[in-house]
Amino acid sequence: MGGLFGKRIGSVGMQQFKFGNLVRFFRPAFLGLVLSVSSAAPGAIAQTPDTKSDLKREHDVLFAQVLRDPANIDVSFRYAEVATRLGDFEASIGALERILFYNPNLPRVKLELGLLYFRLGSYEMARSYFDAAVASPDTPFEVKNRVAGFQAEIDRRLQTTQASFYAQSGLRYQSNANAGPNSPLVKAFGFDAVLSRTNTKRPDWNWFINSSARLVYDFENQRGDVLEANVAGYLSRQFNIQRLNTGLIESNIGPRLAVHPDLLPGWSIKPYVIGGAVSLSDNPYLVSGGFGVSMAIPLVSVLLEPGYEQRYRSFRNSTEITNAREQNGRQRSLYINISGSILPEWKWQVRVAGNRVDASRDYNSYRSQSFDLALPYEFDAFGLSARKWTVAPFIGFTKTYYDQPNAVVDPNQRRKDKEWRVGASLDAPIWANAGIGMVVSYTNVKSDIRNYGTKNFSVTFGPTVRF
Repeated sequence: MGGLFGKRIGSVGMQQFKFGNLVRFFRPAFLGLVLSVSSAAPGAIAQTPDTKSDLKREHDVLFAQVLRDPANIDVSFRYAEVATRLGDFEASIGALERILFYNPNLPRVKLELGLLYFRLGSYEMARSYFDAAVASPDTPFEVKNRVAGFQAEIDRRLQTTQASFYAQSGLRYQSNANAGPNSPLVKAFGFDAVLSRTNTKRPDWNWFINSSARLVYDFENQRGDVLEANVAGYLSRQFNIQRLNTGLIESNIGPRLAVHPDLLPGWSIKPYVIGGAVSLSDNPYLVSGGFGVSMAIPLVSVLLEPGYEQRYRSFRNSTEITNAREQNGRQRSLYINISGSILPEWKWQVRVAGNRVDASRDYNSYRSQSFDLALPYEFDAFGLSARKWTVAPFIGFTKTYYDQPNAVVDPNQRRKDKEWRVGASLDAPIWANAGIGMVVSYTNVKSDIRNYGTKNFSVTFGPTVRF
C-alpha cells in the first residue's frame, strides 16, 4: 500500500462545498486508510515527508491550524493523512468526521472512516460507515467493490469460529533443482573424485500446488482464549528429474491462552502438538511428530513471538535413498519472531532461530543458527484491483556445523556450511478472492567440503485463491 495515485473525487456532493479552496482530488494512501489532497490553488499542501520527525513537526503545525480554522477542508485532509502515518488513527478519525460534518455526501470519506475503524478493531462502527459509503446510487464502482470485501471480512471476524484458506498452483524453475555441487570435482573417502553427469547440478521445472488452512475457535470465556488449528500441504511434480517429486503435509493444534488480560493485555501463550509427513520420489520418506510452545508479547511498537519446538523424525529408506534412516533422531528449535512497522504501509519481520539435530549417525547430527529479514511493502494496484498488493524483499543467512566427519566423503574433515539467500515475493490480488503470486530467490551455499557447495536461482509463479 502507500502508492499515491490521484483519484478525482467526481461530482458527488462537490456542489455543496462553499469554501475558498475546493478539494479536487482524492487518493487512497498508506494502507488505504487515509485520503490526501492536492490542490491547483496556490499554497497547496506539501508532499508527505519521509521521516517521522518531519511528520511530527507537520502534525503539530496542522493541529494548530485545525484548531484555528476547523472548516478548512484542505488542512483537515492533510492532518488526517499525517495522523494516520504516525499511527494516530483516533485523530485521523476525528478529522475525517469533521469533514463529514460540513459535507456529509462524500462516500470516499465514509469509506476511509470505515477502514480506520476496521484497523482499530471496531467492526460494528466500521460496518456502519461502509454501509453509508455505498448507500448513494451515485457511489463509484471502486468504492462498492472495496466495501464488499471488507464487509465479508467483518462478517468472518465477528464469527465465533473463524476459518481461512489459501492455495496457489503454478510453475517453479530452478537452475539447480537437484542441489548438485558447484563443481563435478568432489571428495570421496578423502580423495578427489569426479561426479557422474547425472549427479551434477541440473536445471528443471516443476508443477506445484501449495495450500494452507486455519481454524480459530473462540471459547467465549471473556479472556480471549481460542483454539487454533493449522494445516499446510505441498505437492510438486518435476518435468525431468522425477526422483525429486515431493509431497508434504504438516499440521499443529493447540489453545492460545491469555496470560493476564487485565495486567498484560494482548499477551498469550500457545502450547501445541505437531505432526507431519513427507514423500520423495513418490515413496514415503519422513514422518515426524512432537510438541511446541510459543508466546505473543505485544510491546509499544513491536510484536515479539518467542517459541520452542521439539519433534522426533523417522526416515524411511527407498530405492532412491538407501541410507535415509541414518537421519533418524530428535530435532529441537528455539526461535523468536519480531515484527513491527517502519511506516503503516511498510513492515519489517525478523526471525532468529537455533536448531539442534541429533541423528542416529554422528555425521548427520548438527547445530545451526539462522537469521531472516523481510520487509513487506503494501501499495495501490495501479487501478488493477481495489485491494492492495504486497511486495516483500527478503534476505537470510544460516550457519551449520556437523558433529563428526563422514568417512565416505572425507574422514578428516567435518562439514561446515554457510548459506546466503536473497529474493522477493509478490502477492497481487486481482479480482475478489483470486490473484497472482510470485517468488524470485537466489541461494548460495559455501561449504568446507566442496561436495555441498551449491548455487540455485529459483522463480515460482502462479494463480492464488484465498477465503
